[in-house]
Amino acid sequence: MQNCAAINPAAGSAETMVTTVDCTMQSTVQSAYSNLLGSGGAFGTGLTIALTLYVAFLGYRLIFGRTALSMGDLAPRMVMIGALLALTSSWATYQTLVYDTLTDGPQEIASLLSPGTNKATITARIDLLSGKMVDLADAWTEFDARPKVPMDTPTAQPATPAQAPPALATPALPTGVAALIAPKDSLGPNMLLISALVLVLASAGVLVVAKIILGLLLMMGPIFAVFALFQATRGLTLGWGKAAGLMAIVPLMAMLTAAGATALIEPILADMFVSAGNGIFSMRQALTILVIVIIMAAVAVQLFRIGRTIVSGWTIPVGKSPSSEVAAPSVLAPQAADQSQSSNVIFNERIQSMIGALERPSQSSIQSDLAVQRMIIMPPTPNGETAQPRTDALKPSRAIGRGPTGGGRAPIKPFRITA
Repeated sequence: MQNCAAINPAAGSAETMVTTVDCTMQSTVQSAYSNLLGSGGAFGTGLTIALTLYVAFLGYRLIFGRTALSMGDLAPRMVMIGALLALTSSWATYQTLVYDTLTDGPQEIASLLSPGTNKATITARIDLLSGKMVDLADAWTEFDARPKVPMDTPTAQPATPAQAPPALATPALPTGVAALIAPKDSLGPNMLLISALVLVLASAGVLVVAKIILGLLLMMGPIFAVFALFQATRGLTLGWGKAAGLMAIVPLMAMLTAAGATALIEPILADMFVSAGNGIFSMRQALTILVIVIIMAAVAVQLFRIGRTIVSGWTIPVGKSPSSEVAAPSVLAPQAADQSQSSNVIFNERIQSMIGALERPSQSSIQSDLAVQRMIIMPPTPNGETAQPRTDALKPSRAIGRGPTGGGRAPIKPFRITA
């Protein structure tokens, strides 16, 4: 484990606190990774068993035809196994792909969005502003503690050295930490001290909280990476990724918020220092600084909620189970007229189209026969009279006549060709 410097309030609480947390987090995560996956690590055996079971299940599904043998299905699984082996076999790979991406990535994005905005610059500016606020509050308190001499008091004759009263000892003014906790006679110094405290908490405090939680998640990263192999535990990996992404987004937004707040406070505080040199302290300027840092604190509280809303829509479509895949569209056969047809008949689109083409002429002939009945001429009678056609046989008969008959010949009913 690396030797990290302790927090030094004299050098700036925000900068030293963030630097110390970064150093401690990196050394702790590296030590945890070595204990899990190093030589003789307790997690190496479990990783080997998990990979063996995953390959065995995949082979079983391929043998029995439960998984399609295609590049679209096998490529994501092979990539998943390769990524898992890469992340759990070398700390350098894990640090480059996971640790540096989540810790240093937000700083790079903040620098692109706002040039000159990075962790070191922001924390240095916050330390400078908070220190100036404390110094200004001390000067304000010292100015208020001075004795006030009425302007209309008559000037007394100087007393002789023998008659001069003894000089009163001036009480020592508190400095450093004592000046921060000592009660003030004026409201202005109190507002400046509260502004300095809230400014540090809303900027460096949010960064430190997010980094500590991110360090805990990175320590357990290899464990949750193994959970991505199986469908039942893949949700745990997704939840871990969402939490890590949240703790990477919050520092990015916190640095941008702190950069905007410091840009607003710096000119006001510089003007107050110029006025304080002339013995003028403005309560309105102190109130303006307090309002700015309170709004900044309110925004910092909402950063976690905003980040959670952003990562809540994150999904991983790779590696879904075959049951969740979208089924191919099937050709549905039209309902047969004969209700007694078996339900296990397999319909084919081409065969159905051919059958439909054959049935259409038959249906048209049936309609024409029913609409216009053909009149059959009867043979002549022995008396030589021509028999009149029968008009009573309007309905077709199911019986098919054979040879000459005394009545009309029934039309032949066309039969229906079915599959």
